[in-house]
Amino acid sequence: MKKATVYLILISLIAGVFGTLPAAAQSNFDVAILVVDDFSDTDLSAAEAEDLADGENCALNLEGQSFAVRGVSANPIDVPHGDLVYAQIEELLDEANASNWIDLIPVDIHGLTTDEVASAIEDAIADHPADFYVLNMSFAIIPCEYMADFADLGGQLMNARDAKELNRYRGIFQRAVVFYDKTVFPAMSHKMQDATDLDPLQSLLTSLGSQVIPVASAGNFGLDFPFWPGAWGQVISVSASEGTGYQASASWRKQDDTPLLNAESDNPNKPLRISHYGEVMLPGEYDSDEGLVSGTSFAAPRLSVLMALYVADVGGSYCTNSNGYPALASGDWDNLTLAETVQEYCPALAAYIP
Repeated sequence: MKKATVYLILISLIAGVFGTLPAAAQSNFDVAILVVDDFSDTDLSAAEAEDLADGENCALNLEGQSFAVRGVSANPIDVPHGDLVYAQIEELLDEANASNWIDLIPVDIHGLTTDEVASAIEDAIADHPADFYVLNMSFAIIPCEYMADFADLGGQLMNARDAKELNRYRGIFQRAVVFYDKTVFPAMSHKMQDATDLDPLQSLLTSLGSQVIPVASAGNFGLDFPFWPGAWGQVISVSASEGTGYQASASWRKQDDTPLLNAESDNPNKPLRISHYGEVMLPGEYDSDEGLVSGTSFAAPRLSVLMALYVADVGGSYCTNSNGYPALASGDWDNLTLAETVQEYCPALAAYIP
């Protein structure tokens, strides 16, 4: 038996008595985390749909230049969203003593169709050989025909307090969730969990099979289901609660959306829910070098790091469901806490929580 395996077994036994200890400083398998995000200009006004073919889908970070306003920051942060997510994952790997054996690779999705995003991921995999890859995805997929509408909204898109503006463009938000052949399927998305070829990016995930573990932020517009790619059956969608670390303060309560991440609204007695529903709920606050930011984009990295630690030890024997997808991709967007999710779908994962 390899020393790393023995070491992790001892950690599991000791953790049962004293609590979870930091992850091992070595691994059995080579793992890379691909941070698939927007690393370019934070100005959405550069988005153009004129050169895009009819029917193409686009990857768009809906938090763009003003993502922080959507959360807890008072002012937009002039730093690409991907830079903050990358920095957060770096910190999480350092805290887990894993930064020297889990590679971290940026993949820029700015201005790309999903076909181009799939190619960029393929290139990153070819350039950085590993046994397994965790894909941390913090973007939505929308019909490219709506790119100009989002660009026109600019910073107003992210202003949670501007309820009239938000409702006016509700139809666009709905189309950003799940669509196929120009038809919106928010109510049918659960029935499409077995689909494998709705989009070029989904086709790539299907072709890569168990070599990749896709993790996606659910989205930050308060809907009852995740954006694509989080809504796909192959992908684990992550919703957000208040707080930091790996454990939400309490289980989610449907009657008042507690503790799903909220923002202040004009009505102090009725805060605006930010987080979409997802399969796994994790704290979504991050104290970055630019200040405190929040959203599902900062909940998903915690799960991505956890899955990387886990698969680095167990390889292809990680927990899967009947479709061969990661077991945590249950298709039920019930915002289970990490502890609840692990207990129900993958008890072996508990030993790897930093």
